[in-house]
Amino acid sequence: MSVIDFHSHVLPGIDDGSKDVAMSREMLAKIKASGVDTVVATPHFYGNRRSLSEFLERRQGAIERLFAEVPPTEMPELRFGAEVAFYSGLTKENDLHKLCIDGTHTLLLEMPFSVWTDFEIGEVTKLCLDHGFKVAIAHIERYESFAPDEMMHQLLRLPVYIQINSGTLLPWRGRKKWLNMFKEGQAQLLGSDCHNLTSRPPNLAEGREMLRRKLGDGALRKIDRTTAELLEKDL
Repeated sequence: MSVIDFHSHVLPGIDDGSKDVAMSREMLAKIKASGVDTVVATPHFYGNRRSLSEFLERRQGAIERLFAEVPPTEMPELRFGAEVAFYSGLTKENDLHKLCIDGTHTLLLEMPFSVWTDFEIGEVTKLCLDHGFKVAIAHIERYESFAPDEMMHQLLRLPVYIQINSGTLLPWRGRKKWLNMFKEGQAQLLGSDCHNLTSRPPNLAEGREMLRRKLGDGALRKIDRTTAELLEKDL
């Protein structure tokens, strides 16, 4: 089973992740050396800041710059999507499927960093049930201050996939809650959410090792199987 980093910012010069091709090259080399087979590049998309067509053009430019300078042999396999920040017109976006991981209906969604209400839960419900997206919620641990318990419970009852950042599992303080989400089946996906080589480095391998130590190899196999299913091309 392939090892997949489901969430990363490795494309050069498109968001607050890798600043240029040289940094992307180093990040991808480190990722490959750590045993990761596939990286999903998910640059930020902010629908209230720029159009979808502009984002897609900029993403394509970043992909072309990367492949012009870095041989495929130096990189893991790359798949392309977006980390879509929640915005009020999200479910009315006609071409939202173009932000899914290439060839799939899998959409990585970043929930708002403000107090959640019934509106946000309703929009996610529409994405799943009305529009047919396989919605993966990015880094669930980052919303603790914004999601009242009832809102979080409502979200977890939806047919969504929950992603946790690998770095969250490394410090001993606080990680038990997130490990338990994997143990109880509430979280299914792991991603590094790497942005650079220093403050937010590629660390999927370290997070996987912590999961293996605490929950066993079976937990990793389950994550790998679910992630592979979400990356299966169905378009």
